[in-house]
Amino acid sequence: MIHGVLLIVSLLGVQADRPASEQLRAEVRRLVRQLDAPQLERRNAAEAALLQRGPAVLDLLPEETDRTPAEVRQRLARVRRKLQQLASDAAADASTITLVARSMPLSVVLAAFEQQSGNAIVDYRRKFGQPTPDTELKIDFERTPFWPALDRVLDQAGLTVYPFAERRVIGVVSKLGEKQTARFGRACYSGPFRFEATGIVARRDLLEQDGRSLIVTVETAWEPRLRPIILLQRMADVTAVDRRGRPLPVADPQAQLETSPSGAASAVKLNLAFAPPSDDVRQIASLKGKLIATLPGRTETFRFRNLSAAKNVKHRIAGVTVTLEQVRKTTHKAATVGRAPNTAAETWEARIRVRFDDAGDALESHRTWIFDNAAFLEGPDGKPVAPNGYETTAQGENEVGVAFLFTVEEPIDRYGFVYKTPGSIITRGFDYELKDVPLP
Repeated sequence: MIHGVLLIVSLLGVQADRPASEQLRAEVRRLVRQLDAPQLERRNAAEAALLQRGPAVLDLLPEETDRTPAEVRQRLARVRRKLQQLASDAAADASTITLVARSMPLSVVLAAFEQQSGNAIVDYRRKFGQPTPDTELKIDFERTPFWPALDRVLDQAGLTVYPFAERRVIGVVSKLGEKQTARFGRACYSGPFRFEATGIVARRDLLEQDGRSLIVTVETAWEPRLRPIILLQRMADVTAVDRRGRPLPVADPQAQLETSPSGAASAVKLNLAFAPPSDDVRQIASLKGKLIATLPGRTETFRFRNLSAAKNVKHRIAGVTVTLEQVRKTTHKAATVGRAPNTAAETWEARIRVRFDDAGDALESHRTWIFDNAAFLEGPDGKPVAPNGYETTAQGENEVGVAFLFTVEEPIDRYGFVYKTPGSIITRGFDYELKDVPLP
């Protein structure tokens, strides 16, 4: 029963965190009241104190009503906007694991990792006919970044990651053979990314006078809770040296490796090309690079009501503004998949415009991630009504317009329109260094 007790205290923290949560709730109520204090200094101090407590207070801030004093409303709006931006940008940071146990079953550990990080982890051993012992593990993590913590667990349990898992899932399987090396110690971790040199190819083209090349493959994996929009490796940002400190120049400093991950991908392979080293070089002592990643911030939910009267209704959260331009009845013959024809059903078009403060290159016309955002009507029974289809109505550097078609059987004002999108677009550099990479 030891592992069960430790799980409750160390993982979920239900009993330990409850007093702190109640204390925070009371503190937020006190500070919100202080926003209406007679003295300017006390009002400023209360606003600063709310910001200092971070995004954890977002769900504790009160809803604004007509009875909320104007200055309190303005200050609450400022606090919400700043904390929403912080929460959205934090999506690009590494998840952390806090878990301590002298003995805990593997299944419980993996469930703990999933609960704390938001990364789905699936045990694929049974699927491939492998033994599935629920190994007891010794765990000691205190705010440890996700990837190094997971690598230590997998090494202890004799497992590794299955590279062809389903979308946005980490699949784990048993290691094949005793010669397979440990995961921890051969990888580099940077934010939510894991970098590992997985292969080297030395090639000679006999048809060219100087036809030698050296390709180092670096597997770049990310926490599957993320959905990278663009990954860019500039070869000008890659350096390597041998054990004597001599540089190994890249083949083309102007080259750029860019990918837009899609589908089931939770890792990509970067093939870094170097000029061939001299014959006495047996190892790359240090290979450094910087990956430029464009990532979505935390997903935010936008809700709109009174649809028949909606005209250019704007909602802003963090660094994105969603405008419901119009909801109108249309004669478009939309399909009603899975439903019997109903003469009472009507088709409506909901037009929205999504504008980011700074989208970088994320909304270039060939990038389609934005159209994977969830959009639906929420019926009177709370059930979602998916769109029959959509079309792009506008596309610019920082914004996109989309028209969604819905077929419904109730009056349109009995529904709400719900749209989910990242609250910001984050472009950030992630430095990595791989050491002691042997050459063929």
